[in-house]
Amino acid sequence: MGLSSALNTALIGLGFNQRQLDVTAGNIANAGNVGYTRKSISASAAYDGNGRITGIDVDSMRRYLDVAVQGQYRTSLAENQYASVSQQYLSRVDTMFGTIGDAGSLSNSYNQFVASMSNLVSGPEDYSNRLEVLRMAEQLAGKLNAMSSDIQSMRQEVEYQISDQVDRVNELLGDIQKLDRQIVASSQDGTSPVGLMDQRDMMLEELSGYIDITVKPTEQGGVRIHMGGGTLLYDVDVMKLKFDARGSVNANALYSLNSNDRGVGTLVLENSEGSQIDLLSTRTLRSGSIAGLVNMRDEALVHAQSQLDELAASVARAFSTHEQQGTPYETGGVQTGYEVDLANLQPGDNLSFEYKDVATGRTKSVTIYRSDGPVPPALTGTNDSNDIFLAVDFSSGDYNTIAGNIQTALDGDPRIGAGVFSASNPGGSTLRLESTAPASQRIEGLSAFETASGPSAYGDAFSLFVDDAGKPFTGISDGRPNVGGFASRIRVSADLLNDPSLLVQYAPDVASGDTTRPQSILDKLTSTSTAFSPGTRIGGASSVFKGSIADFVTASVSHQSGRAAQSKAALAGQEVVTANLKTRLDDSSKVDVDQELAQLVTLQNAYAANARVMQVVRELYDILMRS
Repeated sequence: MGLSSALNTALIGLGFNQRQLDVTAGNIANAGNVGYTRKSISASAAYDGNGRITGIDVDSMRRYLDVAVQGQYRTSLAENQYASVSQQYLSRVDTMFGTIGDAGSLSNSYNQFVASMSNLVSGPEDYSNRLEVLRMAEQLAGKLNAMSSDIQSMRQEVEYQISDQVDRVNELLGDIQKLDRQIVASSQDGTSPVGLMDQRDMMLEELSGYIDITVKPTEQGGVRIHMGGGTLLYDVDVMKLKFDARGSVNANALYSLNSNDRGVGTLVLENSEGSQIDLLSTRTLRSGSIAGLVNMRDEALVHAQSQLDELAASVARAFSTHEQQGTPYETGGVQTGYEVDLANLQPGDNLSFEYKDVATGRTKSVTIYRSDGPVPPALTGTNDSNDIFLAVDFSSGDYNTIAGNIQTALDGDPRIGAGVFSASNPGGSTLRLESTAPASQRIEGLSAFETASGPSAYGDAFSLFVDDAGKPFTGISDGRPNVGGFASRIRVSADLLNDPSLLVQYAPDVASGDTTRPQSILDKLTSTSTAFSPGTRIGGASSVFKGSIADFVTASVSHQSGRAAQSKAALAGQEVVTANLKTRLDDSSKVDVDQELAQLVTLQNAYAANARVMQVVRELYDILMRS
C-alpha cells in the first residue's frame, strides 16, 4: 500500500469514526428521553477497478425497534384507554347507587320509605307516622331527582370530552401529515430521518390512545393509518373527524340513527372531497378512549338512568294503580271468560289476564296496554314466551272497535295463536274476553289496572307521587311513553302534603285508624310482582325482569356494583398486558448507557489509530522530502 493510499484510508476512517462518535454521543445524551430509540449507522467499503479501497459509503442510519411489538402495544393502549374510561365512570355510578345497607344508598332510601309505610300500617291514626311517610317520600323522590341529575351531568361531561378529544385527534393527524411529508422528502434524498420518525411514533402512540389504529409503512417511507375496523384515517391526505356536540343533554337526549330523533352528538369522518362516514352508526369505533366515552354516554349511563326511571315509575304506579277485577262470564252454565269495564283506562293503563293450558299445566300472562300513539310501551318489544305484552289503540272511543282491536292483537301474536280467545263488546264500555275452548285453554282471571287521579276514593290507590305540574303518572303522555326521565320529574303530590290524613282516610266514613289503604300500598311495595323494562339491563337485554320493587332495587344496586367490579378487573388485567408490551418495546429500543460507553471507548481507540496512521504518513513524507 502506498503512502497516499494509507493516508486516504486513514482520512476516510477518521470521518466515519466521527460520525459514529456523534451517533453514540447522541444515544448517551438522549438515553432518558421519552420516545427516543437507539441509533446506529452502517457503512460499506468502496473499491476501484483494481479492487483497491477508495472510500467508505455510509449506508443508512438505523433505529433499533421491534415493529411487531410496537403494533401490539398500540392496540393494547387503545384497549387500556377504553377500559380506563369505563372504570372511571362505572365506579362513579356504583358510588352513586351505593351498596345495600349504606346510609346514603338508593336501597336504604327505598327501605326507609317502606319502613315508614309499615309504621303507618301499625299506627295509621298517629299523625307523626303520616308525616314520616311524607318525609320519607320526599326524601326518596329527592334521591331519585339528584341521582338522575348526576347521571345526566356525567353524560354532558362525556359529550364535552368527546368533543375535546376529537379536536386533539385532528391536531395529531395534521402534525403527523407534516412530519410524514418531511420524512418522505428526506428519504428520497437518500438520508434516513430517524429523529423525525421518533417524533412521528410518539404522535401515533398518543393517537392510538384515542382511537384504535393500525399503522402500515409506505414504500416512500411514510405511513398509512387505518382505524381498527379497516376505515382509512390517513394516507397522504388527512381525514377529518367532526363531532356535533350538544350543549344540553338530558334523559331523553339519546343517540338515534335517525338524525331527527338524535339528541346527542355523532362522530363523522370526512375526507378531502367532503364525503362522510358516520362512525357511530357503522359501529366503526372499537376501542380507545373515544369509543369508551361513546359507550358510557349511549349505553352504560343510559341503562343506569333507565333503572332509576323504572324504579320511580313502579313506585308511583304502586300508589296510583287501582285494580278493577273482572267478573266471571258463563255460557250455558260453563265459565268461558270474564267481563271488565274499560271506561276508566287512561293511555298507559292496562288490562291483564292469565290463561292456563289445562293439558300441560303451563300458565301464560297477557298484558294489554292502552297505547293510542305511534310509540308503544317498551315492554311490548319483548319476546318472552310466558309474559306477553301487547299495545292496543283505544283512541276511537268506540268500545266495539276497541274490542276488535284487542281481538286483532291477540290473534296476531304467535305466542298466543289465532282464534284462542274471543274479545267482544256486549254493551257500554264493557269488554268480554272468552276462551274459545275453555276446557283446554282456561282464562284464570282478568283485571283492569287504572290510574287513580289525585287522592281518589279508592281504598287501594291514590296519587302520592306525580309527574310535572302535579299530573298523575301513567307511563304515556301525548301518545308516547314518558317513563324516560321520570326519575328527574317525580314529585310528592301537593294534595297529600297539604292533607296527610288522605294517606289513611280515603272517604268521609273511613276511620282514622283504618289500615285498608296503608296495608294495600305496603303490599304493592313489598310483595306484588312487577314487570320491568329490559332497557334497565336487569335480567338481560331482551328478557323481562319480574319481581317486587324491593327486588328490583336490590338487583339494580347489585348490577351497578358488578359492572364496576368487572370494569376494575378488566382495567387491571389490561394494564398488565399494556405494561408488559411497553417493557418489551422499550427493551428493543432503549439506550444501554454502559454499552454505549463501551462503544465510545472502542471508537475513540479507532479514531486514535487512524490519527496515528496519518501521523506516521506525515513523518514518512518528511523523511522522503529531506532525502
